[in-house]
Amino acid sequence: MGQAAAELNKSEALLSGKPLPALLRFAVPIVLGNVFQQLYNIVDAIVVGRFLGDLPLSGISIASPVMDILYALIIGGTIGVGVLTGQLCGARDWERLRLAHATALLGGSAITVLFSVLGLVFGRRILLAQGNSAEACAQAMLYLTVILIGLICCYLYHYYASLLRAYGDSRTPFIVLLVSSALHALLDVLLIGVFQMGIRGVAYSTVFCQMLSGVWLIRFTHRNIPQLSLGRRELQLDARSGKMLLGFAWAAALQQAVVCIGRLLVQGTLTGLGEQVVTGYNMGMRTEQFLFCFSQGIAAAMVVCLSQNLGRGDQARVQRFYYVSLRVELVMAMLLGTVCFLFPRQIIGIFSDNAAVIAAGAKYTGTMAFFYLFSFFGEVIQSFFRGLGRLRLTMIASLLQVVVRVVLSYLLVPVLGITGICVSVVTGWALLVLIEGAYSLKKAKELTLNSGKEAMTVG
Repeated sequence: MGQAAAELNKSEALLSGKPLPALLRFAVPIVLGNVFQQLYNIVDAIVVGRFLGDLPLSGISIASPVMDILYALIIGGTIGVGVLTGQLCGARDWERLRLAHATALLGGSAITVLFSVLGLVFGRRILLAQGNSAEACAQAMLYLTVILIGLICCYLYHYYASLLRAYGDSRTPFIVLLVSSALHALLDVLLIGVFQMGIRGVAYSTVFCQMLSGVWLIRFTHRNIPQLSLGRRELQLDARSGKMLLGFAWAAALQQAVVCIGRLLVQGTLTGLGEQVVTGYNMGMRTEQFLFCFSQGIAAAMVVCLSQNLGRGDQARVQRFYYVSLRVELVMAMLLGTVCFLFPRQIIGIFSDNAAVIAAGAKYTGTMAFFYLFSFFGEVIQSFFRGLGRLRLTMIASLLQVVVRVVLSYLLVPVLGITGICVSVVTGWALLVLIEGAYSLKKAKELTLNSGKEAMTVG
């Protein structure tokens, strides 16, 4: 009970503390957790590139977009669930929270198993349809098959991590991920370098560490947070909770998946330029996803802050958290963009010694450097609407910007190469920020006005 009280006190800080310190204290473990989560993929690429060579690296490279789509559906769904549970935590409605928790756990697990089956059936066809070589696709499927079989472990970790964050505990998921990431790196080297298991060794390492993380968080939650601990008789689907969860989860899952599908389609525009260019681009994307750890960490923390305060009914505080988050994102985008602009070749050189791979990846990373500001702002704008429960809006906005990105890529890449992708991606981000950003500022102002009216009514 002592641990539960401590975690509840952390949650109270989000409801009453000064916005900037409260946001940063809650966000830092999420940001660091995101960093170590990305290290899973980065370490995989480094170990494969250094120990196994260019063909297996191409395999893991072309497998990444497919795996990212599945992960996006899972993570997006847990983001949506987290918004609802955050509101219920803010309202201290523990009975409804437990019903939603049981329904999300069972329903999400069943859907994840379905994703695994679909991935095993259609994965190779998707890779071949992109124009990748049969040899690279064979390597990719060695990796993907293991990942897909163990996909349920990925869901359990992300679900419980999201649940704990919604409750107000961002520290425990980070500690678990820190240990898991360190173990993952060691297992990669051991399974590939010592036992010579090839690309499968990387996949086995990933699934084992995800399983460890999931079991750890489940046991922690059951032992320390009675509000979130479920008995066997409570593990049943609740129709009302299921309807509410679907309303939050489907749009968030689809929004995350749409972005990844867009990346997959954009990657397809490069296949005519050769596998080394595609590999270089994907190494640039791994760098990009690492940078997004910072913007997404702040945005994820803001969602919890907004949803809990919205559940409490403090709308003025919702606006304050949003404005603070925008300022933090601006500072981070400038700092990280400077590093990418000055050292793109050194960054891509971490993954490969191949000159063509480095040149392609550095071209993307160096060109995009300061334009990441649009993405950082877009992330926090999208998360503002997630925190308000407007997940359908974020899904539509993401779909529109991805359509713009894909269409422009098919038009510009034959003429400009990787630079064409840069122009396409930045155009999509800029449109989202300009259109949805203006609407977000209007909604934020309305929250303050509504809060003021409520205060006058109470007075």
